[in-house]
Amino acid sequence: MQRNLLFVLFTISVFSFCGCSTRWEENSIDGPWVAPGVHTRELTRTYLPFYSPDAEHITFWTTANGGREEAYKNFDSSMRYLEELGYFDRWPKTGDGYDNYDQRLAPFTFHIIAIDPTIMVMVPHNFGNSRAGRSISEIVGQQPAQGMEMKYMINFIEYGTSFPYDPNVLWFSPDLRVPPIPFKKTSDSEQEIVNEKIKIAVTKEGDVWKSKREQP
Repeated sequence: MQRNLLFVLFTISVFSFCGCSTRWEENSIDGPWVAPGVHTRELTRTYLPFYSPDAEHITFWTTANGGREEAYKNFDSSMRYLEELGYFDRWPKTGDGYDNYDQRLAPFTFHIIAIDPTIMVMVPHNFGNSRAGRSISEIVGQQPAQGMEMKYMINFIEYGTSFPYDPNVLWFSPDLRVPPIPFKKTSDSEQEIVNEKIKIAVTKEGDVWKSKREQP
């Protein structure tokens, strides 16, 4: 009996020491598509690790089967795929560094519009030819409400089901191993992604493309 009590007290002390207090919150977002007609939901896990007085926050996206995956993995796999393809070598260095990376400025805005598989859209964008002492925020603007910073470049990676209009958008997928390619144009105001594992149609509405995931 005494040994059991000591074990319980030890377990409680370990959990207290490790800062295992965890809180889950759901964020209201325009989630990327996770299946036809289904948006991913976004959940934030907040916890206090034993090694820091500051709380840590990790963002998760729900999957089609109701599971959860860390959202960061979709961003990182996309950037690593572009790095593997040699795209960062084509884009100018900014003079900023992070985690041993010379950060680049790509002439695009980037948007994750679907997961399972991850689909990222590249929209051509002119940020200017010279940094000329400008800050990062002066070049790429403030961080969007639905966006993430990455170590590879100073561009933000945005997410959601819509993205800025341009007639020459590209898409790629690290999961499908599809490099950046144009959408298939079906009319002046409609384009689509067609693959055996995913189909996404986009329609021009004002100055944005609105996407819809359909059965492939």
